[in-house]
Amino acid sequence: MIRLARLAACLLFCFAAPMAMAQIATPPPAAAAAPSASDSATPATLPETLRGDIRDLVATLKDEKAREAFVARLSALLAAERQEAQTPLRDDWLAGATSALGAFSGSVLGLVAEAEKVPDQINRLFSSLSDPFVIERIAWAVGVVAAVLVAALSAEWAVKALLAGFRRAVEARGGGAFANRLVLLLVRTVLDTLPIVAFAAAAFGVLAVVDTPFLVRLAVVTVVNANVLARVIIAGARAVLAPDAARLRLLPLDDESATYGFLWVRRFTHTAVYGYFLLRTAWILGLSFAAYKVLGDLLALVIAGMAVVFILQVRSSVARRLRAWTAPSDGVARLRNQVADFWHLLAIAYVTAAYVVWVTDLQGGFAFLARATILSVFAVVAARFILFALHRVFGMVFRLAPEVKRKYPLLEARANRYLPALRQAGQALVAALTVVALLEIWGARPFEWLASTSGQALLARAISILVVMVAAFATWELGAAFAERMTARNPSSTRLKTLLPFMMNGLRVVIITIAGLIVLSELGVNIAPLLAGAGVLGLAIGFGAQTLVKDVITGVFILMEDTLSVGDVVEVGAHAGLVEKITIRTVHLRDFDGNVHSLPFGEVQTIKNMSKHFAYAVVDVSIAYRENIDEALAVMAEVAQDMAESGPLAETIIGPFEVVGVEGLRESSVWLRGRFKTRPLGQWNVRREFYRRIKAAFDARGFQVPYPHQTVYFGEDKKGGAPPLRVVRGEAGAATSRSRARKAEAAASAATQGPLIEEHPGARERQKGEGDALLPAVEK
Repeated sequence: MIRLARLAACLLFCFAAPMAMAQIATPPPAAAAAPSASDSATPATLPETLRGDIRDLVATLKDEKAREAFVARLSALLAAERQEAQTPLRDDWLAGATSALGAFSGSVLGLVAEAEKVPDQINRLFSSLSDPFVIERIAWAVGVVAAVLVAALSAEWAVKALLAGFRRAVEARGGGAFANRLVLLLVRTVLDTLPIVAFAAAAFGVLAVVDTPFLVRLAVVTVVNANVLARVIIAGARAVLAPDAARLRLLPLDDESATYGFLWVRRFTHTAVYGYFLLRTAWILGLSFAAYKVLGDLLALVIAGMAVVFILQVRSSVARRLRAWTAPSDGVARLRNQVADFWHLLAIAYVTAAYVVWVTDLQGGFAFLARATILSVFAVVAARFILFALHRVFGMVFRLAPEVKRKYPLLEARANRYLPALRQAGQALVAALTVVALLEIWGARPFEWLASTSGQALLARAISILVVMVAAFATWELGAAFAERMTARNPSSTRLKTLLPFMMNGLRVVIITIAGLIVLSELGVNIAPLLAGAGVLGLAIGFGAQTLVKDVITGVFILMEDTLSVGDVVEVGAHAGLVEKITIRTVHLRDFDGNVHSLPFGEVQTIKNMSKHFAYAVVDVSIAYRENIDEALAVMAEVAQDMAESGPLAETIIGPFEVVGVEGLRESSVWLRGRFKTRPLGQWNVRREFYRRIKAAFDARGFQVPYPHQTVYFGEDKKGGAPPLRVVRGEAGAATSRSRARKAEAAASAATQGPLIEEHPGARERQKGEGDALLPAVEK
């Protein structure tokens, strides 16, 4: 019913307007009088402006000089037209766009002029409807339209009813292999097309047997053609998307996406096909060309707006399908992800460009747009192929044979060091050439500009800058290779580890400074004031920063003399710790507690380095006076030999254990000393391990490692006897701490050297009377 109403409205519009306009255009009988002799050469229906132009042309042709000037102007116009036809579109696209905009403005003015005539024409139309002849003709046209519609729709419905069962059977057998679905889909498309053919055949058959005015016949044929074309396009879309037959669908789409796409195809088809045919019919029936152009541009604007809305609606879903499922490190995957991010902008720009070409009516505009698009796609694909070929070539060139790898295991790593840089340079060059090619394709003509004087000058500067940058990069790589070679030759040299960063930083500063000045000079910057300013600034800094200069110079000499290096354990003045960092001015020490000390080289007076070449782990052992010194020294040597032969620190000890001997006699012990020769920074671990082992060895063999103590001696009488020890009790009945200490010392001495206290007769009895005997008191 909706299609029937649409067809009826279109047909009524197409035949009613020409019938009425034909009646309006029919001159009244009075106007049909014979023209006068003076106006025999000019019809009475010509406007006054056109009559004036004709008179001016006749006068020009009669005057010889004016006629020659007129002919010269016409010849110039023809020559300009031939030159413009020989000139490519992109050479004069701006002039073409300007003239097209001017034509568009004239069309708008013409449409405004037509709109001003609408009220008058409507009044004349309604006045003509009072004529019985006009009403009769309109009734006859309505009957013809009704007959055409009834015949066409009846034929369509009959064919559709006959093929409905067969169509359902085809859809029910869908699924399976791709070939099976393709065949069934083609059969269903043919079944969908047969009702359309029946509709067209019935409509044209009725028109063939019915006598109708030319304008009415033209309108009916136009609408029928529009309907047939639109339905054929929709049938093709139904075959591709299959929104109502998922089992026949060839594309990997779900039902919602297929239905959504089919809906938009119908919208675009109805808008474009019916809009175009209606405008075309209106122009044939008398609509001015200016109004026809403006309305066509408005129709194109509506279609372009619909396309933009459709692009924005499917932006996310298309982006998801464009994104790569592989790792983003792949070049193709990165390209796909980038295209997925802004594909809608490219599509909107393309739609906008197509609309601009349509509106401005550039000669060959759509052909140029299509050709530029195809060439752009070809350029991008070619660039991608070239990048792939470069990747393969670089891989083949920098790949070494297995025997070469075995003979020189580090050669491939050194050769492949420059492979990423070469790949990036190749990719940048291909990208630049692709951009230039795209600009040339779209009419920017960069090659002609590069061939000009300014282009050659800019290209020469760019080449000079590129050469300077390559030379700077090569110099830096040579310096880095030299530093790496020195480090590889002396991997354990802390001096190189300290000096090489300073040398590389200095080389970096020099390269950046020189290369930067040359680049600025190539860019046209006057570097003489920069050099003069830098000299003056350096002189001012030298006077104002004497302390800084002192620190720098002292640091340079300290580093050159290899006094300390990163990783050394040093003692600088009152600070000691591990050298963690050395700058051109300061040294940073981290002590055992984790604190960092920053010391300027200018304040360094003495440096005690405890990690140069080798170290000595000096060990001191104390034994009791009663012990045998030679046996103790032998135990020390035995423990040291065991440490040097086995254990976690055997690699750290690089020399035999030196038994120094007795270093001194202390108040309560004999001081023995020895030392190990160790690797740098290993002396502390060796010393700790030796103390742990010597303590276990002395305990196992009964050697006493004494603690500080005193022996109390009370003297002897002439007979060799010793006086008894008297214990004094306090008021609370407890001995003082000093008495307890003396008693403990006396008991220990009695246990080791024999009793020094002689007990007098009667002493025990007196002590019993006091509540304690001597020995129990001492034990307490």
